[in-house]
Amino acid sequence: MLTRIAFRNVFRNRRRSTITMLVLIFGATALILFGGYKEISFYGLRESTIRNRVGHLQIYKKGYLDSESQKPLEFGLENVRELRRAVESDPRVEMTVPQVSLMGLVTNGEKSETFLATGVESEKDQKMSAQRLVAGESISDQENDGVIVGELLARSMAVKPGDFLTLMSTTVNGSLNGMDVRVRGTFATGVKEFDERAIKMPLAGAQQLLQTTKIEKLLVLLKKTDDTDSVKRDLESRFSQNHWGLEMRDWSALATYYHQVKNIFNGIFGFLGIVVFLIVIVSVANTIIMSIFERTREIGTLMAIGTRRRQIWAMFFLEGLLIGVLGGILGIAFGSAVGELINQAHIQLPPPPGYTTGYQLRIMLKPSILVTVMVLSSVTATLASVLPAFKASRLKIVDALGHI
Repeated sequence: MLTRIAFRNVFRNRRRSTITMLVLIFGATALILFGGYKEISFYGLRESTIRNRVGHLQIYKKGYLDSESQKPLEFGLENVRELRRAVESDPRVEMTVPQVSLMGLVTNGEKSETFLATGVESEKDQKMSAQRLVAGESISDQENDGVIVGELLARSMAVKPGDFLTLMSTTVNGSLNGMDVRVRGTFATGVKEFDERAIKMPLAGAQQLLQTTKIEKLLVLLKKTDDTDSVKRDLESRFSQNHWGLEMRDWSALATYYHQVKNIFNGIFGFLGIVVFLIVIVSVANTIIMSIFERTREIGTLMAIGTRRRQIWAMFFLEGLLIGVLGGILGIAFGSAVGELINQAHIQLPPPPGYTTGYQLRIMLKPSILVTVMVLSSVTATLASVLPAFKASRLKIVDALGHI
C-alpha cells in the first residue's frame, strides 16, 4: 500500500520529478562512460603489456632475479627444449617464447647510437603482435643477420630496408664482438623512447653476437589472462618436484607502468563518484523537501486519521528509493546507448604522453559497472530522503493542518 502511494506521489509533480530524474540519468551516464573508458583502457594496457613485452609468466634460472650480473647471460637458461615441452603440455598455455636481450652500439659507418636489441623466434614474435611493421618485412629465422629496426632509430641512422648496419656488444665472456646486419624492415611500437633504441633480430643471431647458446628468459603466453595464478602455482610445483632450479614472475609483478596508470584512474573515478554522489543527494533531498512543504496539510490530515509517524517516514523514504531506482534504470539505458554510439563512431584520440600513435576511443559496457551505477543511484537517492522523511514524520498535527 505504502509503495503504491509513494509511486503515485513521485509522479504527482511531474516537472520536479523529471528534473530530479535528469540529474540521476546524467550522473549515471557520466559514471558509465568514465567507468567504461577506464575498464577498456585497463584491459587494453594489460593485454598489450602482456602480448608485446612481458608475457603472462617469465621463467628464469634460479638466482637471476637477485643477481647483479656483470656479464650478459651469466644466469641464462640452457637446454630449454625439455622445459618448453613441459610448460606447453598444459592446455591453458598458448605458447612459450624464448628471448635474449642485449645492448651496445650500432653504427652506419658515419654515426653511432646505443641500441637495445631483443633476440626472438620470428614466428612466435609475429604471433605476439609485438610491433607494427612500418616498412619492409619481418625478421626470418633463416637469416640470422636480418634485423628490423625501430622507426625512430632507423630515421636517426638514416637507413631503410636493404641497408646495412654494424652491431657491437659485449659477449658472455666479457669481450667485444661485432656483427654486420641487414635491415629487413622498420617497425613502431608507439613508445617513443623504445622506438629510438629498439632492434629485433633472430634468436640465433643474438646468440651469435653474444657467442652463446643460452637464452635470458622463457616467456609463457596463456590463452586466458585469468589463468595466470593457477598456471603459476602448477608450474612452481612441477619445478620443485623435478629440482629444475628455476624461478618465475607473473605479468603483474613486471607491469609497473600498468599499476601506476590503474591507480591514477581509480583515484579519478573515485573523485568523480563522490561528486556525482553529492549532486544526487542534494537534488533528491531538495525534491523531497519541496514535496513535504507543498503537502504539509496532507501530512497533517494523514496523521489526524490515524496514520502513524513511522508510516509517514516510510512513505517519503520509499519515494526517495523509487526515484533512485527509476533514475538508475533510465541512466543505465541512456548511458549504455551513448556508450554504444561512441563505440560505433570510431573516434580517434591523440597519443598519450610518451607515445607516438593515437588510439580509438571505446567504452566497455561491463556488467559490474552497470550494477555499481544502479546501486549507487539507488543508495544515494535513498540516503538523501532520510532526513526529509524524518522531518515530515515529526510534524505536529495541529501545525500541519493549519499550514497555508
